[in-house]
Amino acid sequence: MEPVSAPPFTPSLAFCGYSGSGKTELLLHCLKLLKARGFLPAVLKSSSEVHVAIASKDSQRFFDEGAVGVGFVDPAQVLLHLPGRDFSQRSVDSEVQLRRQFPFDILLREGGKQSSDWKVVCLHPSQGIPVLDNSSVLAFWAGVPGSKKPALADQLTIPCFGPGEEIKLLDHCLEKLRTMRRQQTLKAAVLVGGQSSRMGHPKAWMQISGRPMGLKLAHLLEELLGVGRVVFGGSLPPVPEDWSFSNHQELERYAVIPDRVQGFGPWGGLLGLWESEPNTTWLVVGCDYPRLHLEALEWLLSKRDPLRLATLARHQIGPLETMIGIYEPGFRYLLEAAWLDGGKQINRRMQQWPLQILNVPKHLEACWQGINTPADLEQLLQQTAVQQQ
Repeated sequence: MEPVSAPPFTPSLAFCGYSGSGKTELLLHCLKLLKARGFLPAVLKSSSEVHVAIASKDSQRFFDEGAVGVGFVDPAQVLLHLPGRDFSQRSVDSEVQLRRQFPFDILLREGGKQSSDWKVVCLHPSQGIPVLDNSSVLAFWAGVPGSKKPALADQLTIPCFGPGEEIKLLDHCLEKLRTMRRQQTLKAAVLVGGQSSRMGHPKAWMQISGRPMGLKLAHLLEELLGVGRVVFGGSLPPVPEDWSFSNHQELERYAVIPDRVQGFGPWGGLLGLWESEPNTTWLVVGCDYPRLHLEALEWLLSKRDPLRLATLARHQIGPLETMIGIYEPGFRYLLEAAWLDGGKQINRRMQQWPLQILNVPKHLEACWQGINTPADLEQLLQQTAVQQQ
């Protein structure tokens, strides 16, 4: 499976500057700070030529400060290194391979001044600032004796930090990345492509309080995000023959985005969403959560951390609920890797991935209760009837 053509926005910082400007030491310090905050960072180091012996020594320094994986890239090759493993050589996109090999939530790149990453420019005492596109610079670093804040910094309103201000620099950059990620497109999808084998008929069209479940959820998501920002993901099951004209009309308002791969459950639907819109963050809802309401979705959205790969919730006791969640574009890489590895045990794998996992507030617990069998549906209908009396 090759990635879709347009690479997604993923949190990354490039530390750029001439040799001797303190790039490596600053990167190491940021690794340590990120690890202390619960992040899983990775490192990608660019150079004109990679030598395995030197790369191995550099890798160990990165691992010691908290990197979960390291990649080295030159014009001819990509070497990937994981703790306790030998180097593996790759010939395709370095970041794609790095993200498929192991889960991490933020990428720190040493070098890469021509990359599309947002940058921290490290100042050299005599050579100053390398030629860069200033629009992608988040901060200057004057950490080497003799380096000083450039006049250009005030003109561009780009802050300059020095020794002892590493925490301030990192906080500044993380907040900028969060802000930019929130400015990217956020849409919602009702996933309807399941077989509904235990229920015996399509859960998407179950009648709850006189409305098909799928349409009820789509309308709820529109209340949250607005008209035109909600789709159906997966293959729509056949609609019942006795559907009303108004139901048909309402269904036609929504785009339907098919699964990207078959046999991968709802995750094939999520990959299909990113096939259509690679840079979109997707709030997904399975079609079997009839108790879900607006307050619950507003709570989840308020807790989103766009630097994590996903924001999900769980009950105090029980498995992670993955079919009500906010998935950032970088999550796609891990799904692709899981599919290429056989597509099994996704929920178990997710326990090791860097996700924002919340505990569902007690008064919202019912919202995260799905229905899967006719007995579940009958219990729900009885509860609804009692509440309406």
